[in-house]
Amino acid sequence: MLACASSAGTWADAEHDRIAAERAAANAQLAAQERECATRFIVAACVEDARTEHRATLARLRQQQLQIDETRRREAASARRKAIAERVEAQQARASEAPTEAPRVRVRRAPEPAPVTRPPKTALPRPNVGGASGADRATIERRNEAKFGARARAALARREEVERRSAQREVQGKTAAPLPTASGASAVR
Repeated sequence: MLACASSAGTWADAEHDRIAAERAAANAQLAAQERECATRFIVAACVEDARTEHRATLARLRQQQLQIDETRRREAASARRKAIAERVEAQQARASEAPTEAPRVRVRRAPEPAPVTRPPKTALPRPNVGGASGADRATIERRNEAKFGARARAALARREEVERRSAQREVQGKTAAPLPTASGASAVR
């Protein structure tokens, strides 16, 4: 197997070197043709013909390189498959020579998890505000509730005042003036 793979590897290496040499020769030929074209009266057509020929040569060499690479990949894959098959056969042979009684394996079971119990729903304890005791906390809470109530009443009074003024303006027929028209420079067309 190794002799076959190494001969295929040397063949592929030799072909790779040949293609590289042909590619270098094609590049040198293109340079020479471009220099020769520069001496002619119609340079562009001559250079274009030389480049077309060069592209065709490079395309042919590229196809050859792809075929060599594909052959190398297939041979490597075949060798790998063969090595795997030999290893599997060796393992099966060792398994058939082993004693027929299977070794005893002790299986440990994981302990069953304890059932999940939830604590009874109770009110969460309030944080101690500034190190205050229970009586002080109650006083602080009453004060905060009084402040909240005062703010809510003030907001309601403001809303009622705004609504009263809006209704009064409507009765008097006063309406808001329209926005001024845009000047010529900023008008959207």
